Amino acid sequence: MAAHQIYLHLTWATLDRRPMIDGQTRTFLDEYVRRVAIQERVEILAATFLQTHVHLLIRVGPRYDVSHLVQLLKGGSSYAASRQPGNVLGLRWNREYSVTSVSPGLLRKAVLYLQGQDRRHPAEAITAPKAQ
Repeated sequence: MAAHQIYLHLTWATLDRRPMIDGQTRTFLDEYVRRVAIQERVEILAATFLQTHVHLLIRVGPRYDVSHLVQLLKGGSSYAASRQPGNVLGLRWNREYSVTSVSPGLLRKAVLYLQGQDRRHPAEAITAPKAQ
């Protein structure tokens, strides 16, 4: 086991909590977030995307600049997603975000919490994109 166990729950919302994340955008965001995580040496333990907000459970190193990660995730994804072919919704984020530390002993509960977001916000659940 690594010497440092720093787990964080990140969440942020679309501008004015407008439903800007559809199935195609969710697929793009999932891939984008995972690429940034690899680049930044951040481990993603769970990720949930709803129509109006995002939840990530991550593991970071002891000197990691979380605000830098959020800037890459939010700013970069907004710019890139809005330019994807077929994206009619655009993607803009609220300025704020939330970051909460998670105890290693509560990781399982945190993962279950993220996995249950579709049930917690059924009106914001994203249906699978239709096959083309």
